[in-house]
Amino acid sequence: MTLRPFLLWPLALLLLILPVISWSEPVVNADVATCRALVEKALSKEQRLYRSVLFGQKKAQDAPINEIRFDTDGIPWIKEKDNTWRSVSPGYEDTDRSDTQMSDRNELPVRKGIFETRRVATSDLVPYLTQAYRALKCRSTIVCKVVENSLGQGSAEPQEVIVTVPGCIEEKRKTFPGCHLYAAERSRVEEADLLTYCRLVRDGMVEREKDLLKLTTEYDASYRSLLQLSGHMDAFLQEFRWPLTNSLRKTAELVGALYRIPCFIASCDEAPAPNPD
Repeated sequence: MTLRPFLLWPLALLLLILPVISWSEPVVNADVATCRALVEKALSKEQRLYRSVLFGQKKAQDAPINEIRFDTDGIPWIKEKDNTWRSVSPGYEDTDRSDTQMSDRNELPVRKGIFETRRVATSDLVPYLTQAYRALKCRSTIVCKVVENSLGQGSAEPQEVIVTVPGCIEEKRKTFPGCHLYAAERSRVEEADLLTYCRLVRDGMVEREKDLLKLTTEYDASYRSLLQLSGHMDAFLQEFRWPLTNSLRKTAELVGALYRIPCFIASCDEAPAPNPD
């Protein structure tokens, strides 16, 4: 059977269009809402990493009930009971995970926190706490730099970029496809909005973590001071016996050891008395 001549032209035109359709660029799903969600997700992960350095990350089986953790896909899970983790994220409402499954897919490694260090004064931990806070500032700034590099990308796929922040370690990161506004042909106003949004969220998070670190350090110093004082008092009471001179000597030793107790609470920050001269 032969085709009629008037049918040949549409078929030829269709054959010419098919290669063009197959070679077309993939659709770029990038807009302000998607990019903001990616920014919040990335900054939240940096915050969780920072807090795990301060307070530690226990094994899943040692985590208390109602503790919330995130897996490698960024999905939150809560420990409902022993050896049972649940999630309310879409698609995971009826899914249970055991402690072993949660440990295998946990986004953060198990580690001992700085505040969990024993047999040291709080003043000895200050350099490490300061370095952890500085790392948070660097890594959160890197996230905003990645967003800045993502806005001008013309591809739909994530691109590897080298991010340099003054005073921080140079890192290789992948851009956020949801922030490729240039490829999605978005306006310059939206790009400026996203840059401002990332910086505002970063500054607010860093400022809040600074206040919490100060409060936690003061509490840790007070708690360690109480433990040291109670330990000296226990030793003093155990050695309280006759003759009285021995007890007085122990009391003098106790008073002489008080200077080693770290002082970060408000009552220790009083200014020296003014010079009468």
